[in-house]
Amino acid sequence: MTRIALPQTWFWLFAAYLLFGMHFFMHNPGGSGFYLPFNMVGWIFVSLLIAVGLWQMTHNQRVRFSRFHALCWLVLGLLFVPLLYPNNTFADHALPRLAGAAGGLLLYFSLLQCRFDLQQRRRLLYLLLAGVSLEILLGLMQYYLLEPGNGMGYNTSVNRPYGIFQQPNVMASFMATGLMLACYLGLDDKAHRRDRLFWLWLTTVLFSTPLLLVLLQSRTGQLAGVLGLLLMLPLAWQTNKKRLFIGLGLVLAGIVTALYSQSLSEGVQRGIEAYANPGYRKGYWQQGLAMIQASPLFGFGYGDFERQFMEFYNASRVAEGRLPPMEPNLAHPHNELLLWGIEGGLLPVLAILLAVAGFIRLLSKAPWRHGLALAALVWPIALHSQTEYPFYHSLAHWVTLLVLLYWVDTRLEQPLERQFRPWLLARFTAVLLPALVIPFMLSGLQTAHVVTQYERGGYKEPELLLSASNPMAWLTRLEFNAMSLQLAVGQAQQDNDALQAYATWAEQFVRHTPRANIYYNLVLALNHLDEQARAERLLAEARHFYPGDPLLKHDNISQALRTLEDKRTSQAVGLTPPPEQLGPGPELRDQKVKING
Repeated sequence: MTRIALPQTWFWLFAAYLLFGMHFFMHNPGGSGFYLPFNMVGWIFVSLLIAVGLWQMTHNQRVRFSRFHALCWLVLGLLFVPLLYPNNTFADHALPRLAGAAGGLLLYFSLLQCRFDLQQRRRLLYLLLAGVSLEILLGLMQYYLLEPGNGMGYNTSVNRPYGIFQQPNVMASFMATGLMLACYLGLDDKAHRRDRLFWLWLTTVLFSTPLLLVLLQSRTGQLAGVLGLLLMLPLAWQTNKKRLFIGLGLVLAGIVTALYSQSLSEGVQRGIEAYANPGYRKGYWQQGLAMIQASPLFGFGYGDFERQFMEFYNASRVAEGRLPPMEPNLAHPHNELLLWGIEGGLLPVLAILLAVAGFIRLLSKAPWRHGLALAALVWPIALHSQTEYPFYHSLAHWVTLLVLLYWVDTRLEQPLERQFRPWLLARFTAVLLPALVIPFMLSGLQTAHVVTQYERGGYKEPELLLSASNPMAWLTRLEFNAMSLQLAVGQAQQDNDALQAYATWAEQFVRHTPRANIYYNLVLALNHLDEQARAERLLAEARHFYPGDPLLKHDNISQALRTLEDKRTSQAVGLTPPPEQLGPGPELRDQKVKING
């Protein structure tokens, strides 16, 4: 490849991701990270983009970097420090998010090596807008066209479109980012101001993104859109007042159209009170701050958020008597800063704030109107990271944020260059990275397919689990299924070894992920093993964490134990249990990875 071809290759790979890979759909049980197949496809593209950038660096024989990018690497190094703390029993659970952060900075690094000029960099923004536009089409199709029983599994009775993201709030922050991009490109790109197709595209986005933000009923997305437009106003007022009013008219028209559509729809409608009520988040944030205050130096341990937060929250609830019971399956405090602070203490929080300060320093180099407009580009995703966890749901959000940061960085400061000598190491890494990532992700997609098939087929074909080619990609889900099957077989065949294996696994599992349905099955298994004292202790613990949960009530437990005893008796006299008794335990039928609407 020549030096010219490699940046072109980077550009077309990036285009392929935003136009095709990002929108990959495959049925799945929901969740975040690799449990959403489009994220696995995304990492295939990211690994290739990183490889092309590293190879380009060896052609240049010089390494390109910026002060802000170097600062981000320092921040990443500080985020790794809590792995050395003494409370790192479950630190391996934090490795995926650290790896994701490192992969993102490598993508940023590869962008810098391509040496794109201003117009080429602006084309990257247009590609981002193209990705948003395709999601706009998908969201409109979901709301207006899909019928019940559609092949995508979209719930037309709820009718809150989510695009490919499977979560309305994640879709909303992406739409708000698209709105900011359309505004900014209309103001910044003078070369296309006479192009009718260009203006048709931008006006379509300016109309449809606010329309979808209303239909999505996402408070975070709507707040991001409103405040983002306010940040854009000074530059728009200075640039062209006529186009400013036209743009605001398009936004207003989109809002009115959405409200009219809602008046005709039978889908779920959020009332005004939902916008005024912070819900559970306020209590979680207060308790999260209290946890950081309680352990500012070491935190409570990387990867151990769920158990530690549940214990702290419930202790406060009992002591204060005013906190409501927690939501089930809370794996994140709905604030990225709080997550790092709770698990790792103040050091990770200060590190992230250092990166924020570095970005603000960058913005200060621009004229204030342009600086506010640049801040508006990253505002929707930045805000969403402080109210939920978009980077875990959507790799596209992480990639979009990085490209926007790269745009701001290279627009306001000239990158630096130094001679680069270890080219052989860089080329080896460029080959090794996709050679490891691509097979892992492709085999992960195969595993996702067979596990989803197994669950949707009523858990009747355990041999599907054995055909999973990459258990690591969906390890927790496979564990749930395999151990549930072992529990069902143990109960049906009175196999104490199988029941003991389940009890050992479940008791270890609730040490870091306490879930009511796991406790329920654990208590039944222990009673089956005649370990009543251990069962009572764990049941009391479960009821402390989940007060009022019907699954853990005395009558429900007693009824389940009587049913199991009846089955044991019927088998003792030669009766055969029905085939459905060999299906999964309640933790798989009830297991729903929380997706906050």
